[in-house]
Amino acid sequence: MRKKFLWKLFYIFAALSILPMIILAVYASSLFDDTIITNDIDVLTQRSNLIKERLETSELDSTNLQNFAKRYDNLSGARVTLITPQGKVISDSREEPQTMDNHADRPEVIEALAGKTGISRRYSFTLKEDFIYAAVPVYNTEGKIVYILRTGYPLTGVQREAAGANAGLLATLIFFSVIVLVIGYIAIRNISNPITEISLASERYSKGDFSSKIYPPQDEELRRLAESLNSMAKQLDEKLDIIGEQDNLQKVVLKSMNEGILAVDYEERILLLNENATVILDIKDSNPTGKTLQEVVRVSEIQKFFKKLLFEGNNQETEIILQHDKDVFLQLSGTLLYDMDNKALGALVVFNDISNIKHLDTLKKDLVANVSHELRTPVTTIKGFIETLKEGAIDDPKNAERFLNIITKHINRLNLLIDDLLTLSKLEQKPDEIKTASENISALLRSVAEDYEFKASEKKITVNIRCDEELTANINKHLLEQAIGNLADNAIKYSDKKTEIEIGAFEKEHQLCIYVEDEGYGISDDHMPRLFERFYRVDKGRSREEGGTGLGLAIVKHIVNTMNGVIDVESKPGKGSKFTVKIPQ
Repeated sequence: MRKKFLWKLFYIFAALSILPMIILAVYASSLFDDTIITNDIDVLTQRSNLIKERLETSELDSTNLQNFAKRYDNLSGARVTLITPQGKVISDSREEPQTMDNHADRPEVIEALAGKTGISRRYSFTLKEDFIYAAVPVYNTEGKIVYILRTGYPLTGVQREAAGANAGLLATLIFFSVIVLVIGYIAIRNISNPITEISLASERYSKGDFSSKIYPPQDEELRRLAESLNSMAKQLDEKLDIIGEQDNLQKVVLKSMNEGILAVDYEERILLLNENATVILDIKDSNPTGKTLQEVVRVSEIQKFFKKLLFEGNNQETEIILQHDKDVFLQLSGTLLYDMDNKALGALVVFNDISNIKHLDTLKKDLVANVSHELRTPVTTIKGFIETLKEGAIDDPKNAERFLNIITKHINRLNLLIDDLLTLSKLEQKPDEIKTASENISALLRSVAEDYEFKASEKKITVNIRCDEELTANINKHLLEQAIGNLADNAIKYSDKKTEIEIGAFEKEHQLCIYVEDEGYGISDDHMPRLFERFYRVDKGRSREEGGTGLGLAIVKHIVNTMNGVIDVESKPGKGSKFTVKIPQ
């Protein structure tokens, strides 16, 4: 079972990961070929126009024209041909003109005679290979076409370049495919093994075998589920051993369980349910025993699950979502009930509230997605400028310095993001007790102001401190200084030049209140519910311009929560904002 589940997941993963890479590689190969040819055509056109300018300013006879063609062939690397408006070749850098056919029917020549730049890709019967051509009209001083200047490149070199690139692309595809498959296999194995183990253990638990234990996996959510199941099994096993055949066994077991329990007979009449089931299923009936499932439980998914369980037998599992004040995710595990003579009595279903697990999974996915998004932009920018420097820009001191400054800026942004993520990670690992001490609050606020003095001076912003010099409070100085610093930093970022910021503190109702008030852009009401979410930005463009990571307010919120405090926000668009931190004393 374990191997079957593992390989099923692996095959799905391989198909979903490798197929898009193959499609992308094919598309990239085609695009690369077209790009090379397009670039060669552009270069060829530019060189044709350049040679045309030289020709129009020169007075050449037929002998000089032949030398002219060969000279510019050597300079440009392109075949140069001069053709009369009647189609006669009068000079060619690589063939004798008198041996060549009339070119009046050539597509590029026809377009050039119409006053356009003629482009053509076709086989040259003269040189016996494929060429790309660019033809332009050459005018005399009277504005009359006297020649058609045609330049051409053989496609052999272009095709060779494209073939080499495609080979490299194929090798890269194979390399990354192998890496992806290896990583995928390891990851899927690490996921499937504990899931299978938990599933097998759940089956044993559902049959009444609580002796076996689940080895806790490394994944946090699965580990907690395994520990929960182990704890449940241990509790049930101990309670069954202690109570034995006593009459109150049923009530004690059911009441002690964290899960919801609901049992029905074959007529779908309720035999028993515990208190947790009434809470989870929001059952208002005070005496549901003996009533039909349809009368008591108005959830169609649960009704269908019982019907399937009673009809098919065996063990059944599913997940459903209950629509209450907020979505509740339930895991349903069902089995048939038997009496002492092994006669089927009905069915029993265990309801596990897995909302927290689902919520944590969503948070993890959102965090990965947001971090990936935030990392992608600076990494792409850094890569692009490094490639530009490698391609020759490093030899241009002015541009090289500008590119390096941009690279440094984005590296600093990455460092800020990493620092903020590490800070959040430390805060989420909340210690049992935050060390506090009596600190002078005025000194703390002055320290914050000094830290951001230079940044404020750049925008000619005045920072005012409003605090009693003798005010002290029992706080964690490092954490609180970081929180107020983040608020001050935001106030400077989102304020116009020549405005004022006020940082103040006071004590009220056994609470230390510290506020940061600005005259900035303000925040509209629709942003308030998500203001302290990770990576949420009120003004994304301005935030990125100012170098923000989108984690500042999330860090403030975590710090305040760590100290059992709250944070209030007052703001009006165009008027400014006021953030107030309240720490109990």
